[in-house]
Amino acid sequence: MRDFIFDLVDLLEILFLEPFRYLDEIKEIPFARRKISNWIFSIISALSVSAGMSLLSPPYTIGTIGFLFFGFIANLIIMRFFPFFICVILDFYAQGKGRDAKVTFLLQFSRHTILVFAIFAPISLILISSGIYGRGIGILLLIAHFLLYGYMLGRGVKYIYDLKNRDAFRFAYLALFFTFIFPLLFNIYTASSILQSISGGF
Repeated sequence: MRDFIFDLVDLLEILFLEPFRYLDEIKEIPFARRKISNWIFSIISALSVSAGMSLLSPPYTIGTIGFLFFGFIANLIIMRFFPFFICVILDFYAQGKGRDAKVTFLLQFSRHTILVFAIFAPISLILISSGIYGRGIGILLLIAHFLLYGYMLGRGVKYIYDLKNRDAFRFAYLALFFTFIFPLLFNIYTASSILQSISGGF
C-alpha cells in the first residue's frame, strides 16, 4: 500500500508539476505502467463530472440518481475515447514538424492527465454553496475544464515531441477543437438528413 501511495504521488507530481520528466521516468513508476492506472483516473474523473453536474442541477429528486448513473457511464466512455482521438490528431501535427511518432506515450500521458476533471465536483460544490448553479453553469465549467485539459496536454506535448511552446499549445488546442467539431458536424449532418427524409416522405 505504501509503494502504491508513493507511486501515485510521483505520478501526480510529474503530470501536474514536472511534465518534462514524464518520458524518462514513467517507466520507473510501476503503477503508471499498468493500464489499471488509466482506468482508475478515468473512473474518478467521470464520477466527479457526473456528481458535479448533478449538484449544479437542482432540485434533487429520485430522477437525480438516474441522471448521476447514466451521466457517469456517458462520461466514462468520453474519458476513455476522447484522449485517443485527440492524440491521433496531435501526433499527426507533430510528425508534420518532422518529429518521430510517439502516439503511445502521448496517449498514456493524456489518459493520465484526464485526472484534471477530478476537481469538477469540488468546484461545483463551492459554486452551489455560493448560490451559483444551473446546467448552463455546469456546461461553462465543463468547457473550462476541457480548456485546462488542453493546456495540460500542451505542456506534455512540448516535452514528448520537443516542440516550442507556441507550437505545442497551438497543436493541443487545434486538436481539441477538431476532436469536438467532427462529431458535432456528423450529428448535424445526420439530423439534417433525417429531417430531409421525413419532409420528403422518405
